[in-house]
Amino acid sequence: MFGGSKHIPNFDTHLQAVGGDNNAFTSSDITNYYTTVPKNNIETSFWLESDRMLALSFEEEVLEREKKIVIEEFKQRYLNQPYGDVWLKLSPEAYRSHPYRWPTIGKKISHIEDINMQDVKKFFYTYYAPSNAILVIAGNVTLCEVQRLCAKWFAPIEDHRVNKRIIPKEAKQTQSRHIDLKAQVPQNAIYKAYHMPGRNSNQYQVNDLLSDILGKGKSSLLHQFGVKKSQIFSSLSSYVTGSIDPGLMIISGKLNDNITFEDAEKTITNALQEIIMQTSES
Repeated sequence: MFGGSKHIPNFDTHLQAVGGDNNAFTSSDITNYYTTVPKNNIETSFWLESDRMLALSFEEEVLEREKKIVIEEFKQRYLNQPYGDVWLKLSPEAYRSHPYRWPTIGKKISHIEDINMQDVKKFFYTYYAPSNAILVIAGNVTLCEVQRLCAKWFAPIEDHRVNKRIIPKEAKQTQSRHIDLKAQVPQNAIYKAYHMPGRNSNQYQVNDLLSDILGKGKSSLLHQFGVKKSQIFSSLSSYVTGSIDPGLMIISGKLNDNITFEDAEKTITNALQEIIMQTSES
């Protein structure tokens, strides 16, 4: 998407010329492209974004270059650092049906290597359409001006309806699952994943707050129980995946030397029981 479009050979050149910058990221639910420009040059962003939604140049050399970049990213993130491949192992255990079991970057390098231009074009012409995009503008601009620029730059693009995806729901988990892995890492580590509601649920914020109480910062319950009090862990925290469909609350910790996994898991269980008791009493 940064490698040239119908009327613009190089995306970054025009953006940098007006003092702007840009980047993008992909999650399990969306791909987000964002640019930052001085407010007087906001139309440059509309021009650039609309042209690459209109049509990419689809150059083979661009595809091959980007595949190499993503392969290096895969190696750096998953293969060449301690604990890097944990999510590649954990997500297929947590999800047996839902596509969240697949990392967005792929499960292995061959998944990136095997992508061809036909795959890219099919994906682009299936999903990159005005009716499947959400445009967010933040800054010292008026709604009237934004509406005018939207009409000017996006209305002429031929639209098509994107078929609603039929995503299989994950069946309710009825028993615990676990995997034991051996690797050359500095410390033993434990990861516990709990199913939780997605962002559209009115219970999402409750679970998000719970994860902060449990494992965010040195005052959190997990840190107090596992690091400060019992000294079972050198670090212990929790977070949520934040996905649109039902996601996961993750508790992760690094064990101190000579600590068994049984003791580590018992410490986590005790911390969870403590918050359950505090909640029931209140």
